Amino acid sequence: MHRTPRLRRLLAQLREADPRGAIRKKRRALRMRHLVRLWDRVPEVRLPTPAAVNAHALLVVAWHVLARGGELAPAVPASQWSARLHPTRADVEFHVSPQGRPSAIVWLRPLKKHGRARDMKVPQYIASFDGGGADAYEALRRLFQFDPVPDDAMATTPLFRRWGTNGAATHATVAWMRALIRLRVRQLGYPDPHEWGAHSCRIGGATDLTSTGRVSPLLLQAKGRWASDIGQIYSRMTRRAQLAASELMYAAKGRDLEELLPDFTQAA
Repeated sequence: MHRTPRLRRLLAQLREADPRGAIRKKRRALRMRHLVRLWDRVPEVRLPTPAAVNAHALLVVAWHVLARGGELAPAVPASQWSARLHPTRADVEFHVSPQGRPSAIVWLRPLKKHGRARDMKVPQYIASFDGGGADAYEALRRLFQFDPVPDDAMATTPLFRRWGTNGAATHATVAWMRALIRLRVRQLGYPDPHEWGAHSCRIGGATDLTSTGRVSPLLLQAKGRWASDIGQIYSRMTRRAQLAASELMYAAKGRDLEELLPDFTQAA
């Protein structure tokens, strides 16, 4: 039976209103400390090859900007990949502040938006850190250094790429990102990689950001591109606030309850 767009929206709202819908399949957080451990303990992560720098930069940037898998790794076939909608190399800008502090901007189109906002890319600010495994700025720098593309191809080249068995490069996909995350947690020694998924970087970034205890709900919602109440319509995100959030995440400490209590699954 054909369903109209209005009916689909109604059914989606009913599912969201279902109290049982708050309990989802367990997904663990890929956090800053996991990224640091991968960098320190897994030699292939540090290789200066196109495949290695794309893989690590995808995970670090997804963690740092609280990205949904499909925002950085679109779940579309190569024939449907679009430079207008999906992230490209031209969507990254590198800057140095008057005080000499390097930073980067990634222009990202949020998923789950409607109307004109659906086609708009918004800036995500990334401060430089220590050059280690969780430094998203350094990961992007390595990406551009070890997987360079010509200037005239920047606007048509996917931001993150993967290589198939035939040696051809295509855009990173959600399925590939999910498989990569599960490979990495296996390399860290976790027994059940299926507890991690394409949202694990987003969950980990949000956990690290809020664990600082210095983040307002407005900043978290704005940085993560979540829907919010009408107050957010009047509030404007500033560059200083985004860079402050970027720097706060590097101060994350503490373990989340799902790690301390293996049988516990937090309502999502």
